Amino acid sequence: MTIPEVRAPATARVPLAVLGMLLVGAGVGVVVSADDGLVRDRLEVDGVPVTLLQPASEGPFPGLVVAHGFAASSTLMEGIGIAAARDGWAVALLDFSGHGANQAPLGDEQDTLVDDLEAVRTWLAERTEGEPALLGHSMGAGVVTRVAAEDPSVPATVALSLPSADDLPPAADGPRSLLLLAGALEPSRFGATLAAADDLGYTTGTIPAAEHISILFRAPTLEQSVGWLDAALGREPAGPAAGDWRMPAVGVVYLGSALLFWPLSGWLVTSRTERVRLPRRVLPVWVAGPVAGVAAGGVLAVVPALGEVVPLVIGGYLAAFLAVAGLLLWAAARAVERPSLDAVGSGLVLGLYAAVALALPAQLAWAQVSLTGVRGLSALGLVLAAFLYAWGETLVAWRRIGYGRIVASRLLLAGVLLGLAVTGVAPGFLLLLAPLMVVVLPWFGAYGVRVARLSGSPLAAALTQALPLGVLVAITTPLA
Repeated sequence: MTIPEVRAPATARVPLAVLGMLLVGAGVGVVVSADDGLVRDRLEVDGVPVTLLQPASEGPFPGLVVAHGFAASSTLMEGIGIAAARDGWAVALLDFSGHGANQAPLGDEQDTLVDDLEAVRTWLAERTEGEPALLGHSMGAGVVTRVAAEDPSVPATVALSLPSADDLPPAADGPRSLLLLAGALEPSRFGATLAAADDLGYTTGTIPAAEHISILFRAPTLEQSVGWLDAALGREPAGPAAGDWRMPAVGVVYLGSALLFWPLSGWLVTSRTERVRLPRRVLPVWVAGPVAGVAAGGVLAVVPALGEVVPLVIGGYLAAFLAVAGLLLWAAARAVERPSLDAVGSGLVLGLYAAVALALPAQLAWAQVSLTGVRGLSALGLVLAAFLYAWGETLVAWRRIGYGRIVASRLLLAGVLLGLAVTGVAPGFLLLLAPLMVVVLPWFGAYGVRVARLSGSPLAAALTQALPLGVLVAITTPLA
């Protein structure tokens, strides 16, 4: 029998719920007011979804096309778009094929991405003053530097976190007015790219205290990028660019929703009925979980086709990894559960709450939440895979389930994924997802422990975690 959760009195839950709602309201207020005074339009250009940001005053304005990185979308780049629009630019932020709201598959990556960018650049050039400038991050940085190198009419280019300088020609033969920036906390290869670009004669810079994602929100990034574009066109900046406060505000929203989960789960799970039979003892969960992860990595190395069942790049691998590891954990536990209908219902409701609490702030500030077509079906596969892992893990941990043990197991599981990526067994892009995995896996694991100890049902705990984790991976990884 597992340890029941201590239930706070109903009156004690109210202050925590109020605090959670206040934090959510304050954070959302900051996010939705970030583009006050600008004109925002959402449209499609030759099938490519585009967000257009521009000043409310009369144009014409110089144009800027902003290209996101791999597994991102136009929404993640909006801080840069808002800063440039406030400086007097008409900014088109696109969703590349396979990303965000773009339902086209990624396909032949380089040619597809260039075609998407060229379609938006041509469209914007017909509506702005002169040829548009270009700005890209990571994968998008590679696309904009390639286009600018081939077309001397591009007046200026900013490349953030360019993965490699191998395709850059010497500055005398390369893109006009190219600035390359990388974060001081990014993996060493990004610093090597800056050094190589500097040797080729380009202007480079390092953004302090920034890694691969946070570079997009740092005030020095926004100020140097917009200032560089203004200087290339001989424009006077409207003023110093402020940092993008949307992401800290989103952090406040997520903190508020997490605080709200505790009283909400206490109100929804009204009774505890434990119907779990464990025939034997197994390894501690913080050992069994990582061991199952290593074994799952080995299975996928032998049968890589399993990672293609869910048609998402990276997401397909993660779905297979979680499903295989979860089945191994279930086989180790050999547990039988006869869950009550109340427990299953509460797990579903709390899982839906967690998924919505994740997705709505994402849509506002850092991801396009589009769960239609193939991506919607992929989300179902991911939810099933996440359920299998969370259920197997909870069954293994059942006799002594606790927050510390599950958090430790999740952190070690993230370490296994990173180790598989470093050794080339798993996709290397997982290395850049490390900060996200270290936060998200323990966070949802804690939700699961809370529900397990309140309801007495591993199934309810797994449902609570599976829905938000499946949605998260579905909205952040590209269509294959």
